[in-house]
Amino acid sequence: MGFSERLLPLTCVGLVIVLLGLPYLIINQTMNYIGWSAFDPATALDNQIPFIAWTIIPYSSLYIYYPLGAIMAPRNDLGRRKMIALYQTIFLVSWIIFVVFIFLPSEIHIRSQIPLEVRDGGGMWGWAYGNSLHITDKPWNAWPSLHIVQSLLIVLTIEHWWSENPQSRKKTTARIAMWLAWVMLAISILTTKQHFVWDLFSGIIVALSSWHWMLKPTLKWCESDAAIAHFPN
Repeated sequence: MGFSERLLPLTCVGLVIVLLGLPYLIINQTMNYIGWSAFDPATALDNQIPFIAWTIIPYSSLYIYYPLGAIMAPRNDLGRRKMIALYQTIFLVSWIIFVVFIFLPSEIHIRSQIPLEVRDGGGMWGWAYGNSLHITDKPWNAWPSLHIVQSLLIVLTIEHWWSENPQSRKKTTARIAMWLAWVMLAISILTTKQHFVWDLFSGIIVALSSWHWMLKPTLKWCESDAAIAHFPN
């Protein structure tokens, strides 16, 4: 592996911070300042789902997925083209979702279900919520959940790469572990009271639609002569 290839995951994370992280924070803080909700997607189920403090761990695992898309890409020209297609899709879909955050905001008022001590930064997990997450991530930018959309697109792409590799097809344990980890992440957006059930399902719908109608055809295009000509070695 060349030096530039070793830097590829770091480069992807850097682009995510600049092209996704900064716009997210600006929109999040702006909508918190405005304080206007277009609608309330809360259901009875949102009130029944318990707050589970330690699930902040799988919730935070999203940040592992960002470099994972680059790390798991096949180490050849085709793999690099498909890796670029993955991140371009994530950027495009995320920017579209940013527009939803601005024009159809929804306040995540279920944070009030978190014990006051934790919200105030006390107890075993207070540092993770009241002293960290709730300071930087205000209760907006709700739907569709970027946690779900971005992570699911990466997982589906890795699954696609593994299905193309005869040796990877046999890695049943790794594939099960990857999907179990994603399910834990999906559950955690609810049990940390960071999202409504509506955010979860709308995120899954957006991710699957983006996969079938945008990313999957683009990955196929990456194998064409046109793609080779467009991305010379």
